[in-house]
Amino acid sequence: MEKILTRINRISAYILIVLVLLILITGYRQVGYFTFFGRGLANSLHQIYLNVAGLIVGSVHVLLSSRKALARNRIKGVWVDIMLIVLGIAIVGGFSYFTLL
Repeated sequence: MEKILTRINRISAYILIVLVLLILITGYRQVGYFTFFGRGLANSLHQIYLNVAGLIVGSVHVLLSSRKALARNRIKGVWVDIMLIVLGIAIVGGFSYFTLL
């Protein structure tokens, strides 16, 4: 199970790098640079879709890294996993609710 979680953590880091680059590109398009796609598409991608995807992938990456750091300090177990899952659901649910308003 640890190998699978480590692999998911690495994949989420790579996806997060791509998402941050896309957020930067769409943000620059909103201010007038990068004219290879429309301003409306850049606006909707930047403010809604990429933010929610970045929030989900970022929280998965941070929570898996936190789990690994806690396990290195001998803080591990089912309760730690449950607490991290609940924290992740609360963060993603709360922030995506305000993003989609």
